[in-house]
Amino acid sequence: MNETVAARASNILHQWVQSESLRKHCYAVADSMKHFAQLRGENADLWEAVGLLHDMDYERHPNLERSPTEGHPFVSVAWLREHGWSEEVCRAILSHADYANVSRETALEKTLYAVDELSGFVVAVAPQRAFKMSMYAL
Repeated sequence: MNETVAARASNILHQWVQSESLRKHCYAVADSMKHFAQLRGENADLWEAVGLLHDMDYERHPNLERSPTEGHPFVSVAWLREHGWSEEVCRAILSHADYANVSRETALEKTLYAVDELSGFVVAVAPQRAFKMSMYAL
């Protein structure tokens, strides 16, 4: 049976990322990307994979100094290219980092940028909201 692109991406994510919180972030981005791809009639499997992979190197190479050539996301994109991932995927991942100086031109690139920003907020707020909701149930 053929493995989906998103399943391949999930395996890579688990090889590269040990942090549970970073994995949750990537899964939140992936879920949103899949949703918006379906709304637009795009390749949901590919969009989900981009969401899973966009921060795969952040734990090992965070690039806090925002170098325009080294660290996150350049390490992961180089690895993905070496392993046969498409330029569409690589370019989208590069474009989500402002300091990479890759303009966001496609719907995939623009959606990743927006979803990445919003997912951080949602993941941070969701546990608080769930706690408050459980208090009302008492």
